[in-house]
Amino acid sequence: PVLIISIKKNKKNHVKELHESIMQIENVEGIKIKSLKTGNSSEITCQGVFFFVGMVPSTHFLKDSKLEMDKTGYIPANDRMETNLEGIYAVGDNRVKYLRQVVSAAGDGATAAVAADRYIEELNDFNTNIVKNDKKILLLFFNVLVNESLEFSTLLERIISENGDEYKICKVDMATKKNLAGKYEIGKIPAVVVLDKGKEIKRLDCSMDKEKLKSQLC
Repeated sequence: PVLIISIKKNKKNHVKELHESIMQIENVEGIKIKSLKTGNSSEITCQGVFFFVGMVPSTHFLKDSKLEMDKTGYIPANDRMETNLEGIYAVGDNRVKYLRQVVSAAGDGATAAVAADRYIEELNDFNTNIVKNDKKILLLFFNVLVNESLEFSTLLERIISENGDEYKICKVDMATKKNLAGKYEIGKIPAVVVLDKGKEIKRLDCSMDKEKLKSQLC
C-alpha cells in the first residue's frame, strides 16, 4: 500500500512486510518475529514499534451493494457516520478518514450509536404521527433560534385552528432533527411539506401573507 511505499523511500527505515506475527517486544530494544509462512523466527533491533492493522479495508463483500465506496474500498461517511444509504452507518478503519487508530474508531462508534438512536426515534415518530395519521400533515421545518420561522409557525397554527381539522401540523426543529431535513432536502427555513399517509403532495410557499398562505390550503 501507499504507506509502505512511502516508508521504504527512506533508507533509514527497515520494513518487514506481511505474513509475519510479532511474538515479543523487549523494552522497545528489538522485536522477535515468526514467519507465518515458514515458521522461522528472527530478531530485529529497533528503538520503537508501530502497529498498523487494517490498512487494507475488508469491504469486498459489499462490492455489489449500493453502498458507496472509493476505488480502494473505503466507505465515505459524514460527520454523523451516515453513508449514502439511509439508516446505514460506517465506523472505524474501513471509513474514509484522516486518522486510523483505536481512539478514533471508538469515537466513530459513539457518534454512530447516537446518530442511529436518533434516526430510529425520528423514524418511529414519523410512522406513528405521520404515516398512520388520518389527517393531512403539514411538516413544518423551523428553528427556535430564528425569529422568522417562529413567526411563520404562529401564523400557520392560527390558520389551521380557524379552518377545521383537515390538517395537522408536525413541527421539525432543524437544530435537533436533521434526518427528516435531509430526507426532504430542506435548505431554507421555514419550510412546509404537505403529506398524505406519508406521501408528499406539495410544498407551501411560506408567505407571511395570511390570505396567500390560506389559499394554498384550500
